Amino acid sequence: MRRAGLAVAAVVVVLVSGCGGSDGGGGERSSSVPYGARTCSDWAGRMDDTERWDAAEELLVNAKGTDGAEGDRAPSASTLKQFSSDLDTLCGRRAGDEMLAPLADELYTLNRAYYSI
Repeated sequence: MRRAGLAVAAVVVVLVSGCGGSDGGGGERSSSVPYGARTCSDWAGRMDDTERWDAAEELLVNAKGTDGAEGDRAPSASTLKQFSSDLDTLCGRRAGDEMLAPLADELYTLNRAYYSI
């Protein structure tokens, strides 16, 4: 009987901790959808500046990684700023339902020399 009580208590703890959700602060995403699976509409209308910055970093690191160009190295702030701006411009020209990962890959491919800095 005691084991059953401990098992129930453990399940309750797991359920309660899983229901906490994220407030978007402290480096946690406010959405569970990976940045690469988000769309231009998300980028332009649903993501705040902090999320766009985090997304730009993740997307650029992933794009560099697929190319084998030190994808694990964090880009400089100036490179991230330019990449974020370029992604913003590209999303403005494309359909709102286009996913960010392919667009980020396209940007990286077109400007590999700059974004590899």
